[in-house]
Amino acid sequence: MMSILETVCIINILINDNDSLTLRRLLFTLTGKLEGHSTPGEGNLRILSLDGGGYLGLATASFLAELERHFNQTCHSRFDLFCGTSTGAIIALALASGMPAAKICDLYQSFGPKVFDNRFPGRKAYRLTRSMLGSMYDNSALRSTLNETFGDLTLQDLRQKGKQVLVPAFCLTTGRPRVFKTDHSPRLTTDDHYLLRDIALASSAAPVFLPTVDLKSPTTGIPERYCDGGVFANHPALIAYAEATSELGIAPCDIHILSVSTPRSDSAEHLSSTGFIRKVTLRRGLIFWGGPKLISLLIDSTFRYCRPSIETPRANRRSESCLLREGMFPEAPRTGT
Repeated sequence: MMSILETVCIINILINDNDSLTLRRLLFTLTGKLEGHSTPGEGNLRILSLDGGGYLGLATASFLAELERHFNQTCHSRFDLFCGTSTGAIIALALASGMPAAKICDLYQSFGPKVFDNRFPGRKAYRLTRSMLGSMYDNSALRSTLNETFGDLTLQDLRQKGKQVLVPAFCLTTGRPRVFKTDHSPRLTTDDHYLLRDIALASSAAPVFLPTVDLKSPTTGIPERYCDGGVFANHPALIAYAEATSELGIAPCDIHILSVSTPRSDSAEHLSSTGFIRKVTLRRGLIFWGGPKLISLLIDSTFRYCRPSIETPRANRRSESCLLREGMFPEAPRTGT
């Protein structure tokens, strides 16, 4: 049986602060000649998958804005299925609704400092102390921004625009993962009337950092409590792939996924401590685990596990030719640069 890497081109682009060469190479690749590329809707399913990462979603939005500017095309017009977790859910829903990536950048620059306000001295220490009993940050500014951005748009509105959407969250009421979906197959009949602003808030409710979110099912009227989808799928590309093959019945060779991640910090520990200090760190409790650091470690672990499976040497050798061949974006207009 052929592996995923043999049957589907999954290109994972890791945006690092010190990895400008990767971005330059990618942009150079995308500007190459696209021979025989197809457009969306011609037997292919193009998926845009966006990872979580809090305010670092600004890096994702900036990257996509540059792609849209360079190729004079929108992600809305080039992709069929949008999948995003946490901050990626906000961006994915905005793109699926037709918002340009540049406007999403402006949105993040506007609400980011309001949500993650650490301007005053001692504010970070206060938030760490506060996290022992409650969330570090309040979600009122984020809720207000999502209300203004999405209004009363629902998943059904996106489906009627010809777009399919997947948004992972974790349901605390049932204790199980939950993926909000457009009703894009006959078996799916429960989620179309969810408001975009509500599922975006639910998917981005990172434990310890932001409050959990209560949503009432528009189908059953039963209230349920949610937290960040990153606790089980911070890197949702494979969820999108599984949905395409199982629910949509798309052949693997006709699926093309562009997966974009947020910057990641190094979570490695250096075993330099000895004696009493080492004994304390080995028997660490909540304080030595770092509280929020532990949550970030757990959420990021899915990305670190999934990334090697789609970034093998073979995948790297194929990535440039796949981008050119599959034509996720049309040939770029030639400029003087």
